[in-house]
Amino acid sequence: MHLSMRNIEVPELLLAIQNGDEKAFAELYRRYHAKLYRFLSRFNSTNKANPSDILQEAFLRVWLNRDRLGEIQDFESWLFKVVSTESLTLLRKEAHQKVKVDRLKSRYDQELLPTMEQPRFMELFEIKKIVNEAIQNMPEKRRTIYLLSREEGLTASEIASKLHISTNTVYNTLTSALKDIRKSLADQNFQTSIMILIILKLF
Repeated sequence: MHLSMRNIEVPELLLAIQNGDEKAFAELYRRYHAKLYRFLSRFNSTNKANPSDILQEAFLRVWLNRDRLGEIQDFESWLFKVVSTESLTLLRKEAHQKVKVDRLKSRYDQELLPTMEQPRFMELFEIKKIVNEAIQNMPEKRRTIYLLSREEGLTASEIASKLHISTNTVYNTLTSALKDIRKSLADQNFQTSIMILIILKLF
């Protein structure tokens, strides 16, 4: 790690990440890893989800959506929300215990961003419809990788192993899939926020 990276403020790191700077991304991960790991250990003490796996997937979301980092007002609160959402996703996948998930979600919501604006129900319904159409119109390989990630909850490495492709191919394909979805939403005059993407598990 270049020593100068350690002296850069978070807003500057985020700007560098938006421009594709992998060293800045690595530094961001280094700065937040310990704090997020402790947070996950506290809230996930009763299940078998590995905090390291959760952090890997959460930061993958950050990297895939780096072009939207400039929209975020409070990066640290937002990052904790992304991590908590990823934790709940993995918990649903591994535990299949809805009551337990809902209890944890309530605790997260009380701790994190309690005043964050929620999109209206009808708007979400319309967005979901557009998203589903965008997914169906994707090339077959892109659609398959996207659904393995978002519907089956597989990690990038699991998808790569399953399809006999590289992890980088998975990352790049997911990036293209998200761009397809955003374009479809923009074409229908929906200016989606980061929060909507999280709620719809697009992030």
